[in-house]
Amino acid sequence: MLLDFINIEKVRRAIVWFGVLLLVLLLQNGILGPITVFGTHFFIAPVALCAMACCEGGVWGAVFGLFLGLFCDMYGNGPAVLLTVVFPILGFLSGAASAYLVNRRFFAFFFLTLAVCFVTALCQLFRFAVFGGSPVLPLLLTALLQTALVLPFTWLFYRPFRRISALELGS
Repeated sequence: MLLDFINIEKVRRAIVWFGVLLLVLLLQNGILGPITVFGTHFFIAPVALCAMACCEGGVWGAVFGLFLGLFCDMYGNGPAVLLTVVFPILGFLSGAASAYLVNRRFFAFFFLTLAVCFVTALCQLFRFAVFGGSPVLPLLLTALLQTALVLPFTWLFYRPFRRISALELGS
C-alpha cells in the first residue's frame, strides 16, 4: 500500500545520481584538490552540475545542485551558504535552457557549461570585490582562469552523464 505512493524508478535514479555526486566530489577534492595552476584550483562541480541538469532537466538539476552545493560548502573554506544557494539556481536554469532554449548536443552543452562556470567563479569572487576592496581586473582574470581550467572536463562528463540519464532503472 505504501509502495503505491513511491516511484521506485525515481528513487533508483536519485541513488545513482547521488553516487555520481560522490564520485565528482572525490575527483574534485581528493585527486584535483592539491593541484593549482597560477594559484587557482580546479573546481569541476559546476561542470558536473551543468551536465546533470542538461541530461535530466531543471528540477533534477536544482535538486542535484542543492546537494552538490551543500557538500561543496561543507568542504570549502568560503562563505557557508554561497554554493548551496547558487548551485540550485544554476542547475534549474541549465536544465530549463537545455529543455527549452538550446539543443542537447555537445556544442550547446559546452557553451552552457562555460556560462555556468563563469557565473560560479564570479559569485565566489564577489565578496572580495565588494567587501575586500580587491581590484576588479585581477578578480576577473582569476574567474577566467578558473573557468578555463575546468572546460576540458566537459569532454569527461558529457557522454557518461548522457548514458546514465538514458538508463532504464525500472523493474
